[in-house]
Formats: sequence, structure tokens, C-alpha cells
Amino acid sequence: MRTMTCRELGGPCGQTLLAETLDEMVQTMSRHVMKQHPDTAREVPQVHDEDPKRRGREMKPKWDAAPVG
Repeated sequence: MRTMTCRELGGPCGQTLLAETLDEMVQTMSRHVMKQHPDTAREVPQVHDEDPKRRGREMKPKWDAAPVG
């Protein structure tokens, strides 16, 4: 299990998120942003359309560096 914050993943708050895999963390972050940060969620499609793999490139090193616990 790894722990990261919304902010560490590019979001606007310090909410702690937990996940076993990077894919699970992406899903957890997506649900969190959609529920807690609707303004940020509305920006995601535009960022994705500009560079679909950008988020993955940005999140992977952060995930790899996150403490396992």
C-alpha cells in the first residue's frame, strides 16, 4: 500500500490517498478530484486532449518514490 496526497499527484489539496498499484491510485485520484474538486476535474479533459500520456509520465516517478507501508 502506498500513500500519496492529492497535491503530490497534481491536485489542489493535501488529502491522503491510498492504493496498492499505480492504476488503483489513478482511479482513486480521479474519484477524489471529481468529488472534491469539480473545477479541477473540468480541466482534465483539456489536458488529456493536449497530451494523453502526460499524466502517466508525471505520476509514475512520483508513484515510484512514494513510501510503501
